[in-house]
Amino acid sequence: MPECSNVCVAMSLVALLVSQALFSSATGAQESAVAPLSASQAPSTQASNAKAPEHSFPDLSIPPNADEKTLDEIVTRAKSARPHTPQEYQAMQTALRDASKQLMSLLKGKEHVPRYQQAELDAISGAVALMTYFGEDAKKKTLEQVHAFLKARKKLSMPDIQTGMLAAAMLELQPDKQPAHDTYKLLDELLEKDEREEMQSLRLNLQAAIRRLGLLGNKFELDIESLDGSRVKIDDLAGKYVVVDFFATWCEPCLAEVPRIQKHYAKYKDKGLAVIGISLDENTKSLKAYLERAQLPWPVIHDDAADELDRLQMKFGISQLPTVLLLNKEGTVVSLEARGAELDRLVQMLFEAPTPAPPQQTAPVAQPAASTTDSRLDRK
Repeated sequence: MPECSNVCVAMSLVALLVSQALFSSATGAQESAVAPLSASQAPSTQASNAKAPEHSFPDLSIPPNADEKTLDEIVTRAKSARPHTPQEYQAMQTALRDASKQLMSLLKGKEHVPRYQQAELDAISGAVALMTYFGEDAKKKTLEQVHAFLKARKKLSMPDIQTGMLAAAMLELQPDKQPAHDTYKLLDELLEKDEREEMQSLRLNLQAAIRRLGLLGNKFELDIESLDGSRVKIDDLAGKYVVVDFFATWCEPCLAEVPRIQKHYAKYKDKGLAVIGISLDENTKSLKAYLERAQLPWPVIHDDAADELDRLQMKFGISQLPTVLLLNKEGTVVSLEARGAELDRLVQMLFEAPTPAPPQQTAPVAQPAASTTDSRLDRK
């Protein structure tokens, strides 16, 4: 069982909700990338002739003039559906949204009864899960509906909060982080006077998410001692681009990200790339054993303050692992998602020399189109 503090476990809720909501076509590609069987592993002829069970996806079409019973059945089927493709996922959430909205219409005047309130929650949940398919106007309208829904609740339930957090998490995938920030802030404000212990614990995570989104475009303040005893100060790295890698040894995706960072560091360290590792491990022994094996060439900070609320994880609002930030030469955060292919893209853009301009022509030539740059790297 991977080790993680109570705060860390709670802060992973947003990431879990997003992973449940987003159904990427890449999933299908990964599932189909199966290594070929050797002769000894190949199934027998009898077994290979056996027909594999076909995937069954329910009929979620809504008939005209559907009554309450029919709509209830469609909602139930939608909730229990197991989509295997992005199209099935979209059909599932669309049916949940539309059937629930029609059910609300049939229950008009009964807004106070639990059945209506559940239908309202289901309609909002379906709309939120579909936000990744929406245009900007539809996203804005859905977000307004989510905020109105949350404000109208007399006492927020956990499903209510999960719906709001899912909406915020989906909005985090967009370049403009302000709508996500506003949604986390609204949830925090609505829970401010809630006396339930679990809700106050959740507020810590909402406030952390607000702080994390607030990093973008601002100076990354860090002055702390690393495991090898050296002082790590962002001001000392002025003039360099800095990758800040939040990781833990129990986090397999974190460890899978390390070779990519090592490759870029080896290639560009002499051109102005620096890396800082920040470990969220609880177990010092496990961390030191990993570092002994990995021999990372950059400073590693162990985020193990006795009080969880004093840790860098909470200061910077790290709600999921791995989280990789990119800082510009002034120490300003210019990317909250500098990992995987995005890190490759950013590093290439920063360090690969542009194609030299052609020599001046004596005859007039057509002017090339103006080049574009990533606006995130221009932020101070």
